[in-house]
Amino acid sequence: MNRLTLENYKKGFLIDDEWMAGVTEHPEDPGTYVAFVLRHTTGEYLGYQPFQDIQIALNSINELPRQWTFEKMGGACGNGNCREGACAGGGCASKKGGCCS
Repeated sequence: MNRLTLENYKKGFLIDDEWMAGVTEHPEDPGTYVAFVLRHTTGEYLGYQPFQDIQIALNSINELPRQWTFEKMGGACGNGNCREGACAGGGCASKKGGCCS
């Protein structure tokens, strides 16, 4: 089963055939982490809870009894990775707004 960790939670989310779940830092309250679950077919929130401890937020998602798949957000071209050669061969240049264009 896939899980969210300190190393991957900023890079993606967990998904199954019905739900999507993740953890993010609250944009207006640094140091607060929000665990969320939604039905990705409708956008309906099933759960949203703030935590002061990142590990507790991650555990709240990881303890859900689902057959999760980790889905990585973005691609190799995000976060300025083009400078590091991640877009060799023009991979990003062909995408609208790509960092290598």
